[in-house]
Amino acid sequence: MDILKNEYEYFLVLCETPNISRASEILGMQQGSLSKALKKLEDSFQGKLFVRQGRGLRQTELGLLVQKQILKLKDDWQLGLEKDRESLRQVAGRIKIGAHQITAIDILSKVVPRLNEKYSELQLDMVFKTSNFITRDVIEHELDFGFVANPIKHPNLVIKKVRKDFIGLWTKNLKNHDKVIYYNPDMIEVSKVLKKYKDYKHVPVSDYEVLAQFAVQSHGITILPNPVAERYKKLKNFGEKLLEVDICLIYHVDRPRTHTFKKVLEELRP
Repeated sequence: MDILKNEYEYFLVLCETPNISRASEILGMQQGSLSKALKKLEDSFQGKLFVRQGRGLRQTELGLLVQKQILKLKDDWQLGLEKDRESLRQVAGRIKIGAHQITAIDILSKVVPRLNEKYSELQLDMVFKTSNFITRDVIEHELDFGFVANPIKHPNLVIKKVRKDFIGLWTKNLKNHDKVIYYNPDMIEVSKVLKKYKDYKHVPVSDYEVLAQFAVQSHGITILPNPVAERYKKLKNFGEKLLEVDICLIYHVDRPRTHTFKKVLEELRP
């Protein structure tokens, strides 16, 4: 259940994606309808919430204040509901979990279906982002839990190590491969690796699953995290590990320890 008017929800999306065109795509609505909804909201607050900046929007001081109050309203309402449900000892309500797609396949795919089928009143929302964005959202109370790689130490975070992964080189043929290297340009420290293979043709692919499929079909080498590569039996790892990665579960130190939160945590933590 959502207590906010549609205009407020549209406004929050614009705060995260300050571009009318992109935000309307996310919301699945026409740009004109989104602009009208924003105008209606600005009229109700008697002031501008955004100003145009280049191709996008920038929040005004009023816009930042309104965003803060709306998020507080949502948090207070959800917290109040969860506290009331505590007396019923129900596992119910909404829990938001953030993870990279790789982690979602390897970890959440084993946990989320079980939780959904076990607790009919529990709603689990999945958010797929990079580790940096997930960490930020947990710190700002936008997410209840996050699975991240090599999390930064922060006074507001509880960090529980789940496992250690690594990024390595993978190929079908260990003895003879073409001088082509496939990689994800968003991978951390990938530029350092590519310098060692400057005489190879560099081919960027911005999706790990597609990248793995390329590796299976190609005669070159591919930079991949081991959880992805190991799902494909044809691929073999060679050379040293390029980077070791700690996969950790994180949550806010001040997150209320409701009955629902504790039950979900029991399922998620190692």
